[in-house]
Parts: sequence; C-alpha cells; structure tokens
Amino acid sequence: MWSRNQRQGAARLFLRRLMLLALLALLAAAVSGVWGIYRKERESAARRAEAESERADLLMRRAQLESDIAKLRTDRGVEETLREQFALAERGEKLIVIVEPPAPASLKATSTIVDWLKKSLRWW
Repeated sequence: MWSRNQRQGAARLFLRRLMLLALLALLAAAVSGVWGIYRKERESAARRAEAESERADLLMRRAQLESDIAKLRTDRGVEETLREQFALAERGEKLIVIVEPPAPASLKATSTIVDWLKKSLRWW
C-alpha cells in the first residue's frame, strides 16, 4: 500500500504530465495558427504582385488605345488605318507586285543523272 505522500506525489506527477500534454497541444494549435497566417500572407503577396503586374499591363494598353483614338480623330490617321487594314490605294496610285523568280528545277534533275552516272561507271 502506498502512503499518503506517495499517493499525493503520484497524483502530482500525473497532473504535471497531463498539464505538459495540454501545454504541448496548446503550442501545436498556436503554431498551426501562425503557419496558416504565414501561408495566407505569402499567397496575398503573390496575388498582389500579380494584380500590380496586370494593372501595369492595363495602363500600357490604355495609353496605346488613347494614342490610337487620338490618331483616328485626324483625317490622316483614318487614311493610314484604312490603308493598313484594307490595302486601299488613292486615285492615281498604282500597285507594284514583286514576284520572286522560281527556283530552277533543272538542278535536281541534273544531280540525279550525275549520281546515276557515278554509280554505273564506278571504274571511271
């Protein structure tokens, strides 16, 4: 049988170990919460960088569109745009078409004849 001091010592040891487990569980919960906040911060930083990049792209596109609109407000700009998109010409203008000469087909035929001669007349 255990004496009173031994029972109290065992109970205190059990309570201490139980308290230690409770503190470890509390610590694990706190670390889990901090880790979750850290992940959310990293994700929001990545999203912010992506949004800032998209904003810069949109600002560049807006500036380009504004310059295109300013160009289309003039007669010269409208004329240039029509010429680019529809290949239009003014009265009196003529179209010059530059055609590249075809590649000579005789080279291929000649090379096959030469190859045939070399194969059949190896001794020569």
